[in-house]
Amino acid sequence: MKVLNICLSLSFNATVLSDPSSFEDSYQNILKKVISFIYTNPQYKISFSFSGPQLEWFEKKHPEFLSILRELISKKQIEITGGGYYNPVFPLLSPIDRTGQIDLLTGELRRMTGKRPRGMSIVSSVWDRTLIPCFANAGMEWVQLDSSLIAPQNLHYLPLVLNEQGKIIRVIAAGRDLEQAVEKQISADSFISSVIKKVEKTVKNDSYKDSTNERIVYFYAEPETALKLIQNGWFEEFYTTAVSDFSSKVKLSLPTEYIHRCEEVIPAFVGAGIRNDVAKWCTVPYEAVETKNSWPVTINDFLLTYGRCQALYNREQYISMLISNCHGDKARKNAARQALWKAQAGEALICSPQGIFANNALRQTAYKYLTEAEKYIREAGDFKENVTSFDYNCDGHNEYICMMEKYTACISLRAGEINELNITGNYADNLRRLSKFDKVTDDYERGLFIEHVFDKSEFSDYKKGTPTGCGIFSKVLFKEVEFNSSKKEIKLKGEGTYSNLNLPVSLRKKYLMNSNGFTVQYILKNEGPIAFKGNFVVESNFAQTDFTSAETNSYKVDLISNGDGITYDQISKPASQKSISFVQITDSSNNISFVYEPNEEAGICCRPLYFKRPVNNASSNKVSGTTFVASLFWDVDLAAGMEMEKTINFTIITPKKRRQREKKSSAE
Repeated sequence: MKVLNICLSLSFNATVLSDPSSFEDSYQNILKKVISFIYTNPQYKISFSFSGPQLEWFEKKHPEFLSILRELISKKQIEITGGGYYNPVFPLLSPIDRTGQIDLLTGELRRMTGKRPRGMSIVSSVWDRTLIPCFANAGMEWVQLDSSLIAPQNLHYLPLVLNEQGKIIRVIAAGRDLEQAVEKQISADSFISSVIKKVEKTVKNDSYKDSTNERIVYFYAEPETALKLIQNGWFEEFYTTAVSDFSSKVKLSLPTEYIHRCEEVIPAFVGAGIRNDVAKWCTVPYEAVETKNSWPVTINDFLLTYGRCQALYNREQYISMLISNCHGDKARKNAARQALWKAQAGEALICSPQGIFANNALRQTAYKYLTEAEKYIREAGDFKENVTSFDYNCDGHNEYICMMEKYTACISLRAGEINELNITGNYADNLRRLSKFDKVTDDYERGLFIEHVFDKSEFSDYKKGTPTGCGIFSKVLFKEVEFNSSKKEIKLKGEGTYSNLNLPVSLRKKYLMNSNGFTVQYILKNEGPIAFKGNFVVESNFAQTDFTSAETNSYKVDLISNGDGITYDQISKPASQKSISFVQITDSSNNISFVYEPNEEAGICCRPLYFKRPVNNASSNKVSGTTFVASLFWDVDLAAGMEMEKTINFTIITPKKRRQREKKSSAE
C-alpha cells in the first residue's frame, strides 16, 4: 500500500419531526465552524450528509451557507451525499416511496448546490439487499454502511460490490472510530498512526496487495461527536497532522472521488442488519443487550420488540397502499404522498445509538401527517364510508378497518378492542406499563373499548390503577360471529374463565359503525353451573396530544349523574362517580370530544396514567407517554345460564361539528 485515503464525513439528518432549535444549534456550533475551517484550508476535504428539511431550512435561514457549499463543491473540497429526503428507514418503504424520497433529495441537492450526489447514507445503516436495485436505479453508485455489518473477511479497506437482480452498487465500510477518539482522548497523531498500522497489517496478508496501491478508510461522526471534536480542538489537529506529518502515507479524499479511481473492488454479500450500537436495543425492550448468536438483528426484530413503532409502521403501510390505489386527482395524490414521506422519518420508528426512543410527541406528529395524507386521498377520489376486513397488521388475524367520515378506526380480534382511532392523530397510541420503569406491568394492550370482569377486591385494586384480575376479556382472542360490510356491522364473541373457580363466561360484542362514532352492544353470559357476582368494566385509553410538558393532562370530563351536571377540568388522581347517564371527555388541545351514552346508568372511574422510559441510559427514567383512562362499569349478578345486556352509544364531536351544533342551538 502506497497511499491510504482518509475520508471524514459528518452526518446531519434532522427531519420535520425534530426540534426546530436543533437546526440552529447544529449550524452555529458545528457546521459554521467546520465550513470556515475547510474554506480557509484548500488542501482539506470533508463530506456531509443532510436531510431535505435541513436543506429547506438553510435556504430560508442561511442562504449564504448554501453559497459557500456550492463554491467548495466546485473546488472539490467537499461532497454532499444523498439519501432519503425525510431520512426514512428504507427497508420499511415500498419501492415507489424509496425511489421517490431519493429522487426528491437528489433533485433538491442539484438545485441548491449545482451537483447531484453519487453516493448515499442511510439511517442507522438499516440495510436489506432488496435495496440494491432501487439505489442503482436512482443513480447511486455507492452507499455508506456501518462497518459492523461487514463480515471480517471482507474488511480489506476496499469498496465492496453487491449485486441483486442484475443491479450492482458499491459499499464503503464506515467506521465510528471518531467516537472512540473522543471517549478515550486519543490524540490526532496517535489516531492516524494506529489507523495506518491496522491497515498495513491487513494489507500485508491479503490477496489484493498486488492489484492496487490505494486503500480507503471512511470515518463518520454524528452531531454529538462532531461537537466534541470541535470543542476540544481535535478536528483541526487531525487535518493539520495528516497534511504535515503523514503526507507521504495519507491522502485526504472524498468518497466518490476515490470510487471513480479505485482499481479494485471486492464482490461480497451483506445480509439484512442494523449497525451494532442500535441492534443492541432491538431484542429486550429498553435494554441494551449484546447479541451473542450468529443471527443478524434486523429492523423487523426492533418492530416486534416495540409495539408502538410497529403500529405506526402498519399505519404507514396502509396509507401507502391507499395512495398507490388512488386514481383520482393527481395533485392531491402527490400531496398525500408528500405527507406520507414526512411521516416516514426514521426518528419515529427507530431509536438512536444512545437508546433515545421516539416519545408520544414524535409518534403523534407522524400520525398527523398520515391523517393529512388520508384526507388528500379522500378528496382525490369519490370517498364512501366503508368497513373492510383483512390482516392489517400482519399478525395472522384479520382486523376491521372502519373508514368513516369523522375518523378511521382499527378493531382487533385481540380483546375485541379499538387499537387505532385516527382523527387528528391516533388516540389509541398508548404504551404499556413495565415494572422496570413503572413499578408495575400491564398484561394487555391499552386501546379503547377493552372489557374486564372483576370480583369485588379486584375491582377495588383496578380503580387504584393496580394491575389485577385474570385478564378476561382484556387478553382474550375474540372470534368473528358475523361481519356485514354493507351494514357496517361487526359481531364478535369472546370466551374465558372467571375467578379461581374457573367459571366459564362469554361476551358477545357488536360494533355498529356510523359517520360520527359507533354503537357497541354487549351480552355477558354466565356459561357456568353456579351464580357469580362482580363488576363488568369497559375501559378506554385516550393518548395524550398536548406535549407542552411531559405530564400534561389535556382531558376534561363532563358528567350527568342523577340528573346533575358535574365537571372535572383537571383530574390528577383517580376519580370515581356512580349513576352516570352521560359522559363527555374533551381533549382540550384539539377541541375534540368523545361522548358516551349508556343505555343504563353506569359508574365511571378515570385517571391520567404516566409511562416512564429511560433517557440516554437505563438509570435515567422520564415520562415518555401519557394516557387518560376512562372506564364505565356496572354491577354483575348472574345466575347460571343467565345473561345481561349493555349498550353504549359513542359519538365523536370534532370542531367543525361542534360549530354546527352551536349555530343550530343559537338559532333555536
